[in-house]
Amino acid sequence: MTSGTQRRGPWDREILELAVLVLAAGAAHAVATGGHDAATAVLLCAGAALLVIGAVRLTGRRRSRAPAPEQPTEREAPAVQHLWRLRASVTDTPGRLARLSGALAALGGDIRTMQVHPVAEGAVDEVLLHVPARVEQRDLVAAVEAAGADEVTAVRADVRELDDVPTRTATLASDLVGGRTDLVRALRSLLGAVEVRWQEEADSPQVGELAGDAMCLTDPGGGVLVLHRSGGAFTPAEFARARAMSDLAASCRARLRPVTRDVATSRGVPLTVRPADRADIELVEEFHQRCSTAARSGRYFSPGPGSADGGLRRLLTPALGRCLIALGPDGSVVGMGNLMYDGDAGELALLVRDDWQRRGVGALLAEQLAEQATGLGLSELTAHTHVDNTAIARTLRGAGLKLVGAPEPGEWSWTRALT
Repeated sequence: MTSGTQRRGPWDREILELAVLVLAAGAAHAVATGGHDAATAVLLCAGAALLVIGAVRLTGRRRSRAPAPEQPTEREAPAVQHLWRLRASVTDTPGRLARLSGALAALGGDIRTMQVHPVAEGAVDEVLLHVPARVEQRDLVAAVEAAGADEVTAVRADVRELDDVPTRTATLASDLVGGRTDLVRALRSLLGAVEVRWQEEADSPQVGELAGDAMCLTDPGGGVLVLHRSGGAFTPAEFARARAMSDLAASCRARLRPVTRDVATSRGVPLTVRPADRADIELVEEFHQRCSTAARSGRYFSPGPGSADGGLRRLLTPALGRCLIALGPDGSVVGMGNLMYDGDAGELALLVRDDWQRRGVGALLAEQLAEQATGLGLSELTAHTHVDNTAIARTLRGAGLKLVGAPEPGEWSWTRALT
């Protein structure tokens, strides 16, 4: 009987030992009888069979005792994080940054960039940080306020804001010179979430002044831009950057010649298409007078803007938009196209003089405005028309826009993806 320590393979060794004895007996018998005896063959065959059986059993036992390969463990998915822009007013005392960093670290925050804006009462810290998705806005604000900060604001940020301020400013300046952006979009990229309002004249603050959470800058196209940020005042450093960007935009408008294209309609009539300017106000006013009431209603869904209220001037040099005019051989305006945008979507609108309709003028304007929308990085182009305006419907289809619905009775909505 085998002991408990021999459980690694019952009878395996005994079978092998018996096989060796039988083979030895067969070999001895073969020597004694000269190898011609039937008993010799039986002994040798039996020994070989026992040897094979023992070897197979022993090998199987060893394989069964081999440790099973470790199963690969599932790798934990990285925690989802969100990028936030945090602003806070702090006193200029030793240890303030340590307290702020400690409060954010307690929430699992990972500070990516930080700017310190000196102000009269201390400093304004602007932080871009990643925090776990479970952390909400009120958690961030409460943690920073508990660390001794005031006027705390926290808004979701875009990953493109992670570059440093000098690099971002240089890139915006290059895009402004190259026509890939405009002043309003550049200011929003530079200052974060700000409200920009266009006015014909400044009321308060005055042009070139900073008043807490508002500043007023000259719009290079005419009028003024009033910037407002809720929940946090502008710092002198931010005001200086915004004013420098406005001066650069004005310099570009004064020094860079607008792109003028000499084109021909589908019937071979020569036209000149160029950006509009406030100097064109008389030409554009005459153009509107020569357009029928039906044509103006199809464009504006109303009689159209007047020159007295500044409506035409806003159309010619919009703060967030582009305006192109088409000039006939006699120098008069025969068509006007507008691209208005805010964010990633742009809206296209066209008006062609009655005696120049169905001659390809609208198609030329739509094509060039679509090119500009793509160059600005817009993702979508939309338009709204009356359902009975079949001429503009053909023009929009030719520009790649598709009919997507009727948002209001008697109206059609069109769209085209640019990305």
